[in-house]
Amino acid sequence: MLVLAIVLTSLAAPSTAASGDNARTIYYLLPAVEGESDSRGRLIEATLSVKPSPGGGFKVVAGGEVDPTTELSMKMAALNALLLAGVSWRSVEVSISIRSQGPVAGPSGSLATAVAVVMAAAGYDDVSVHGNYGYVITGAITPGGLAAKVGGIPAKCAAANREGYVLALPLSNKADAPPGCSYAAVAGVLDALSLMGWPRPAFSYRGGLPEAFNESMLGIAEDMRSNALNALEDARGRIPRDDYSRESEAIKGLIEKSVEAERSSPYAAASLAFTALTRAYTLSYLASLQEGLKPGEALAELESELESLRAELDGMEKEGSMLYIEMLAVAYTRLADAEASIESLKTSPPGEPSSAAAQLGYIKARLESVEGWLKTAGAVKDIGRELRSEDLRIIYSVFREYGYTSADYGRSLVEYMINAYNLPEGRFAPYLAAISKLVSEARMYEERGNYVAAIGFLRDAVSMTLQVVSAAPEEAPQPEDLELYRREMEAIISVLLARASSLGFQSGLTEAYIQYAEVLAGDDPQLAIAMMEEATASAILWSIAAEAMESQLEAPAQPAPTGQDTLAQRIETGAVVVSALAAAGLLFTLGVYITARSFARSYRIW
Repeated sequence: MLVLAIVLTSLAAPSTAASGDNARTIYYLLPAVEGESDSRGRLIEATLSVKPSPGGGFKVVAGGEVDPTTELSMKMAALNALLLAGVSWRSVEVSISIRSQGPVAGPSGSLATAVAVVMAAAGYDDVSVHGNYGYVITGAITPGGLAAKVGGIPAKCAAANREGYVLALPLSNKADAPPGCSYAAVAGVLDALSLMGWPRPAFSYRGGLPEAFNESMLGIAEDMRSNALNALEDARGRIPRDDYSRESEAIKGLIEKSVEAERSSPYAAASLAFTALTRAYTLSYLASLQEGLKPGEALAELESELESLRAELDGMEKEGSMLYIEMLAVAYTRLADAEASIESLKTSPPGEPSSAAAQLGYIKARLESVEGWLKTAGAVKDIGRELRSEDLRIIYSVFREYGYTSADYGRSLVEYMINAYNLPEGRFAPYLAAISKLVSEARMYEERGNYVAAIGFLRDAVSMTLQVVSAAPEEAPQPEDLELYRREMEAIISVLLARASSLGFQSGLTEAYIQYAEVLAGDDPQLAIAMMEEATASAILWSIAAEAMESQLEAPAQPAPTGQDTLAQRIETGAVVVSALAAAGLLFTLGVYITARSFARSYRIW
């Protein structure tokens, strides 16, 4: 088995002897800005303490009121940084003290907090991020571990440089740094740690995909391409020639790309075929609607197909290999996607035939994708580690805290931004509604005892929180920055996969998403990043699953690790879990810019 290789520098921790109560303390500075007119900024002291505590615990104290967004983001920072260091959040208490004179609000201290938690969990004690390494860190961590854009950079840089420190800031803030500012731009938490001599994976850890999975994907891709060509032929002569020619050319181009992708990524081949199928069905429905077909008639047929698939899925055994469980979980979420699209079309006011055709085409293709996932589930049912019902209950019970906190953080961050900057709620309504719906579905299936479906919906909720991006819509990341983000996520995923696979948890979808990202990278780098986010969500889930199952068989407690060298040993034996996700922050007037990724990308992911 391939094990994650890490090359560590020979730097030693300035102090690794824990204090008498076994607590470890890290000091760091949070740059803050008071009001839009503040050009000088200021640095606020923060102290983080981690100590053993059965059952775990978390608290934040400050000189003034702590905003809910700040507290949630700090909790996420603690949960995920502890996982990065291989320490269960259920075994330690994390305390954060912020020496502020007034209220604390916003998430811009995320990156600094995540770094501090990782250091403490790895064994560092009585260490100062600024004093020992010369950095003051700003940035809001996305739930995937990337550094998101924040405001007030000129003032923050002035405050840091005035005291002789370098400002570490997100890549997306590079353009905001004034001339003469001493700064270092980072893609995420691993980048920030590397500034201080911490290691990065020497190479990418990649899991494999079983032949049965790939063969199933290839068969599905072939079927979808065939159905797309049939639908295209069905529409011939029934819509204006120019419209048909233009769309026909695009669909055939996707089919060609699907065939080309078969060697490098069968999953990508299926996804590209799904996109072609969606567009072909849209064209066929458009012709039928223009000829008098009522949307309600088409919906009735699709609803019947959906109920038949639901009955088949509900009747399938909810125990089997990890890959089998993954496939069933995806099938549940895809079926719910189709159902939501049906309800949306039912409640939408009558519009242009092209709009109804697009929705009908998507629903029909989505239902075919569910058939494909069920077929693949059957093909991989006995391949890999087996998970029983009780295993799934345990996994969900641990993943639930992570997933719920992540969803709460995502919603809170959006609501904070709406209130702080008087932004239109409608801009973020789809994002908030999607997160709430996914969490609601997870809870419903949990109550029914269907942990396969509950895991699937909660995984998708986490994926949705990963789509909180760092740049405003009009500020698309530069190609070179997209590559740095991709490398950061690849490093994060490598750590996650090494941990999970060392305990027999090999996620098929994580590798499938990475392969699809590689296929997309040349033509659509932003969608490639979205696929890496999907890979990260799956890697996070199964890394936590590995930790949950390992905790059921834990040996007597071992002495706590100390120092960077011990962390290296943990990594090399595959004992590091999850990346830092969403973290904390503080600012009196904050400029964080986020938006939800376009939901239009859903038709690109089968």
